Amino acid sequence: MRRAHGFTLMEVLVALVLLTLFTVTSYRALDAVLTAQRHATAELERWHGLAAAFTAMESDLSNAISRFDPQDPLRTGFHALVVQEGSAQFDLVRLLPDDSDQGLERVGYRCDRSGLARLAWPDADNVAIEPRATVLLAGLGTCTFRYLDSFGKWVSAWQPLNGHILPRAVELNINTAQGTPLRRVFHVQ
Repeated sequence: MRRAHGFTLMEVLVALVLLTLFTVTSYRALDAVLTAQRHATAELERWHGLAAAFTAMESDLSNAISRFDPQDPLRTGFHALVVQEGSAQFDLVRLLPDDSDQGLERVGYRCDRSGLARLAWPDADNVAIEPRATVLLAGLGTCTFRYLDSFGKWVSAWQPLNGHILPRAVELNINTAQGTPLRRVFHVQ
């Protein structure tokens, strides 16, 4: 009598168990790689957002001008205020690039627990109009400004002293939602 060629039931079951173990192991490894990629992409986007916000602030502050308004002597080229507890804001008049039609623009930054926003007024001379706000960074733990005066001291409230209408620098301190503390100092023209 001839024996039939083929696999026994036991051999097929062992092969299926081994294939299942290999598949599960491969799936877990692939899932770990994809999860790591999602986290890395989110972190990269967060750092790109920070870089874009810092670039905007640097551009605005490096083009700030001091300007005396005889109609409102308290409204100089740079104005800082504490809006409410935990929320600060400053605004300034800046020069626009040479190819701009208007030449001057009033911009500002509002900093609070919800985030950092850039403010832009449609008219540089009319602060009574509500500015357009663009959120640069959202969901911050803390966010504060400090200003470097002409004596080299950091102050939390800006007051023009001795003819120095603009601070020498503006410091931005933030804690991201993840708890990362960041400090950035921007030179003011």
